[in-house]
Amino acid sequence: MKKRQYYQLQVLSTERLTPNLQRLVLSGDDLASFPDAPAGSYIKLLFNQFGEPQPTAPQEGQRILMRTYTVRALNKAANTLTVDFMLHGEGVEAGPASHWAQSAQPGDTIMVAGPGTSKGLAPEHDWVILLGDMTALPAISAQLEALPEQTRGYAIISIVSEADKQPLQAPAGIEVIWLVQAGSAGLAKSLLDIEWLQGEPAVWAACEFSSMRAIRSTLDVEFNVPRTQVYVTSYWREGRSEDQHKIDKREDAQQYTQLVS
Repeated sequence: MKKRQYYQLQVLSTERLTPNLQRLVLSGDDLASFPDAPAGSYIKLLFNQFGEPQPTAPQEGQRILMRTYTVRALNKAANTLTVDFMLHGEGVEAGPASHWAQSAQPGDTIMVAGPGTSKGLAPEHDWVILLGDMTALPAISAQLEALPEQTRGYAIISIVSEADKQPLQAPAGIEVIWLVQAGSAGLAKSLLDIEWLQGEPAVWAACEFSSMRAIRSTLDVEFNVPRTQVYVTSYWREGRSEDQHKIDKREDAQQYTQLVS
């Protein structure tokens, strides 16, 4: 197994983009050796057992909490790594990463592991659908920016409030649809509301666990989209920690594989 690489980074700046989205720009000498991270790549932010940011590489046997976030932008020339955080309320009850994102100040230090790469859109397609909640907004934004200019399709994003809308850079043929307080079934329902274009789509979706299952079922039952054209995943589960969610996600994937095989 490849040894995990750690990078010590400092907060360069912090900005509240919308009421429920915080942007942190990280920097540091370690970024010089940080691998190139394509759109949709992810990192692990390290916190100690008390939920405080881990400032140095963890020691053997030390209990570490890791939280996964999308690389919104990596600028090696400027020596910056940008990460956007969906905020889950106030205080420590919001979780270590959300709480840290709201309280972090320039100069604060945190250890980062990664990057890892996530599956993107199926390479062969006639049009695309990108959909997710605010936890997926950074990944969707990065993918939209990387799409060829002639791409057609939809970006459907569920947000907490009207004020969480933000400008997105996308090809002219992509219709951006904002769903405000759509609930767990809203993203799946949106697939029934849009006009499906001719040809074979590529679908990429990331959201809460129950929404993920609803989207997957809708694609299978209502549209019979080939599995090779679909990537649907959950980034979190209501009422569960990231470690618990990983277990749920693994069990669900096993059950689903057995069901469709």
